[in-house]
Amino acid sequence: MHKNFQKSLKEELEKFLQSENDKFPPEDTLKIDLHCHDCNSDVPDELIGRLLSVPETWISGEVLLQELKRNGCRAYTITNHNNARSCYIMQDKGHDILTAAEFSCLVPDFDTGIHVLAYGFNPEQEKRLNKLRKNIYAFQEYTCEHDIPTVWAHPLYHYAVKQTPSQDFFNKMLLLFERFECLNGQRDTWQNMLVKEWISRSDEETLTRLSKQYDIGLTQYCRHPYRKILTGGSDSHMGIFSGMTGVHACVPNLQQRLNAAVPRSQLALEAIREGRLAVYGSHQNAEKLTLAFLNYVCQIAMNFRDPGLIRLLLHKGNTVEKAVSALASNIFCEVRNHKTTMSFVKLFYECMMGRKPSFYKRLLVSSDYKPVFDIAVNMSSLYGRDQKTFVTGYYESLLSINRHINEILAGRLEQKISKINGKGFDKSLNDIISHLELPVNIRSYLGRTSSGEKRVDISGFLDGLSFPFFTSLFILAAHFTGAKALYNTRPLLKQFSKKLGKFEHPEKILWMTDTYGDRNDVSMFLQQMHEQVKLQDLPVDIVVCSNDVKPDDHLVILKPLIRFAIPVNREQTVNVPNFVELHNLFLEGEYDRIVCSTEGVMGIFALYLKHAYTVEANFHVHTDWLMYVRDVLHFDKRNSDRVRRMLRLFYSSFDRVFISASGRKKWMKSYHMTPDAKRICQTSHWVAPGSAPQPDDKCLEKDMPALLKELLDYTGIMING
Repeated sequence: MHKNFQKSLKEELEKFLQSENDKFPPEDTLKIDLHCHDCNSDVPDELIGRLLSVPETWISGEVLLQELKRNGCRAYTITNHNNARSCYIMQDKGHDILTAAEFSCLVPDFDTGIHVLAYGFNPEQEKRLNKLRKNIYAFQEYTCEHDIPTVWAHPLYHYAVKQTPSQDFFNKMLLLFERFECLNGQRDTWQNMLVKEWISRSDEETLTRLSKQYDIGLTQYCRHPYRKILTGGSDSHMGIFSGMTGVHACVPNLQQRLNAAVPRSQLALEAIREGRLAVYGSHQNAEKLTLAFLNYVCQIAMNFRDPGLIRLLLHKGNTVEKAVSALASNIFCEVRNHKTTMSFVKLFYECMMGRKPSFYKRLLVSSDYKPVFDIAVNMSSLYGRDQKTFVTGYYESLLSINRHINEILAGRLEQKISKINGKGFDKSLNDIISHLELPVNIRSYLGRTSSGEKRVDISGFLDGLSFPFFTSLFILAAHFTGAKALYNTRPLLKQFSKKLGKFEHPEKILWMTDTYGDRNDVSMFLQQMHEQVKLQDLPVDIVVCSNDVKPDDHLVILKPLIRFAIPVNREQTVNVPNFVELHNLFLEGEYDRIVCSTEGVMGIFALYLKHAYTVEANFHVHTDWLMYVRDVLHFDKRNSDRVRRMLRLFYSSFDRVFISASGRKKWMKSYHMTPDAKRICQTSHWVAPGSAPQPDDKCLEKDMPALLKELLDYTGIMING
């Protein structure tokens, strides 16, 4: 049941595209991408981009035009953010380009930002539009008066300052616009099809009712208020996907008009004004956007310049955003200083753009990396193929590169950890925790401590790891950014699909754990829970990283990428999965929420998935770690406090924390932990078969079916029995 969601979306999209394809005679249409960017989109809307002082792309207008032609476009425009500089530059060079821009506009009564595409204006009108874009009502009134056609770009991707826009917001925007971008190449099919369904249901009766409800004249902002037009555009900033999504603009007697030397840009503008547009494109998936962002990461690495610490500190933005920007700046600076990594970045980027390197370069590559070189080079042969072959081939190549790089990284890490274990690790966990604190004194980072003792041989440990680590990080970062761009409006998409009664995402939990196969109470709890999930066929899958546990219904097993014993506790093995594999598992399994029950590797990645896919993540506390480190590991008070602060940060990052003991709940709500008290959910004790009664009579005891129902109720999934 759950695996049919993406399939049904794809089928609906294919029906829609077929009907669009049959709209107009092919000989009377011009293919044009109504939404694409080049290097003059140099001031990003996203704050992180402005903090890092990077444009949205470094692609030139000439390269963009080549990509559009390669993908079959016969008319051209460039829609950079808040300026048409590239259009004017290309026109001065003799190219027939329709003047356009994507304006960042504000809807003042909802304090929400939206993007509006506008076409066919002149330089003086552009200046006026930039002044008016702080008020969408004045902006739209001006464009209507001067017959400048506008399109609301990606309508379900908003820039709300405080919260998700209300239905009133969307109702008003329905009255303000005639044209809506329903197929955006940088948004997933779910979002695109919801826009199509919403606009298709907007009949005259609905629009007339809304006009009276909001006291907005039907012709105040639209010349043809009852005509709602669907458009498409690639929204490509990277070049490689430009022209793959757009519209067929119908021009009656097209060949005669072309023979009469009428510019194609003028013909396209006429079709946009009259609404003679038929959308084209394809199923939008995470693979495509991951490739686009990896292309962008490569561009940043090749062109990055230090934005400056003072500038970053004084820039707008909160502490977290500035910390992320500072971390990203340091990573890119390190990458630029690492010759092997930069060589690969340049090679990979060139191959993505279809440029095959000369064979002699392979001779300079070390034997470990020759397979990676060959895979990257083979990508260039896929350049120019149809979109499905192109995207599938590129993404499979990326996964192959990731596997090779991770194998190299895993092997080298295991060697270094084995060497540490072989030497006899003489530090206790208490000592290690002591060194986790970062000193304020800058001198301590430059060499030795005041006692002359070098803290940690970081450079020695990282020797040989930099290239595979940075490459793996880039690939994972591209996956994260791609998923974030697709799903950061998930709450709105769920709200919209519920209102429309169509395209509702299935409810399904991914339960993440590190301890399923261990011999302790936690693993016994999980195994009993798994039996009940199977018995009732509940929408829950448990994922475990292990070489020992066998897969089963509702039990997904990932093979460890790295497996090592903790130096201070050789009996405890840490299994690290391939993070990209786990990332893709979440999407392919069509999960929409997370429960995690261990604070290890899976706990860290649960938070990654929470932010990548914008889903709810809950944590089930099984172990009182503070008591453990104090009474079993004998940590001193200072290190116990460090552990407490780390746990506080970790638990507070989840949407809910499930606690089974009333005493522990009181402690979690106390001054010492200070998470939001509303996030703490007390559950009953689980009664294992044959176990003794719990000593805490303040908590009810329940069998596994009852407790599982209680946990699922907390997550919003209601089950019977």
